[in-house]
Amino acid sequence: MTRADLVIANLLVEYIGYACFQKAIARVNPRYVSCIIQINEPGSWVSDSPYLHVFDGLEQIHHQMDEQALTEKMPEINYRPIRTLEHLLLNRKKLVQIDFQKNSVQK
Repeated sequence: MTRADLVIANLLVEYIGYACFQKAIARVNPRYVSCIIQINEPGSWVSDSPYLHVFDGLEQIHHQMDEQALTEKMPEINYRPIRTLEHLLLNRKKLVQIDFQKNSVQK
């Protein structure tokens, strides 16, 4: 079974969903989890560009993320948020980094 002290999962949760993310993290059982999610205003998921068609079909597996929902889901698998940073982007988007730490088991 794979083990790690730190899992970095940038822009992953959007494509596997909260439940699958929780399952993967619980299986690896790291001490820390750092993830970045993209927050979009309606209609701003993919920026306008000449390569826009490359993302056709991707929306079928994309899950819109919510910072609060992720923060509420992680304690279900014994992780607490320890830091949140926001990075504002162009085109009505932002990246939100949320770092989690596994709760200590007290005897």
